[in-house]
Amino acid sequence: MPKEKKTLWDAYALSVSYTGLTTLIGHPAERLKVAIQTNLSQSAYSVTKQFATANLRHFSTGFFSCVLRQQSKVAYRPLLMTHIPNEIDRLQFPMMIGSILKATVASTLDTLVLSPIENIKTIQMRAIASQDKPIKPLQAMQTVYYQRGLPGFFAGSAATLGKAFPSWVYLFMTYNAIKTKREKQTFLSTILWATAASVPVTVTTTPLDVIKSQQQAFKSESNQTIGAVASQIYKNHGFGAFFKGFNCRLLHKSLSTAGAYMILDVASNISFNK
Repeated sequence: MPKEKKTLWDAYALSVSYTGLTTLIGHPAERLKVAIQTNLSQSAYSVTKQFATANLRHFSTGFFSCVLRQQSKVAYRPLLMTHIPNEIDRLQFPMMIGSILKATVASTLDTLVLSPIENIKTIQMRAIASQDKPIKPLQAMQTVYYQRGLPGFFAGSAATLGKAFPSWVYLFMTYNAIKTKREKQTFLSTILWATAASVPVTVTTTPLDVIKSQQQAFKSESNQTIGAVASQIYKNHGFGAFFKGFNCRLLHKSLSTAGAYMILDVASNISFNK
């Protein structure tokens, strides 16, 4: 029996609903991750313990920014994972080349669109529960603008692009590699596949995520390169600091990868009106 044809609107509907769910589930992990990565002088356990004994408002800090960031993705990501990959596939490149082209488009657009929101979110979330009172998005925007001007909203863009590109390449490649097996299994299996697939890319990109968080939280000079920030982190906090927040990232990455697989499933059976 032939599969029912899908449309781009099906991809958007899935993206909106799944993104809303994962934002609710993943926000505490994102909140902890940013606090851990921007307070490297404290252990991850110490930061987590402070949140565990704090009131709910500290955990909810940055929630609106996260919602805005995630829903901003809804505006363009279904297109990135449906129409654009289909057009690239028509060129019949080898899987590796095709994945690289798709990832180049996706990671570049991701970085341009999301960097301002990422910077606002990081300024909000850099405070741990024992420090400053939670600040609102508008206050975070003012902080970024007053200290660094408009370029401040794109702080950490190079690190963001550096971690986004391999993530997108890996997403497209793992999707193609496990698609046949996964189609015969359940949604829970999709989550398990996504988690397994997310481990290598999360390990390799977490150092850049730490660097990005340091740059966006004003823990480094605005004109410092990735190498300079990395050297500073290593000198002050050691090699292990580059992997702080890994567990939180893995949870978030697993959920987002599972959603991406499902959107790509829709894309593989989509019908575009010519």
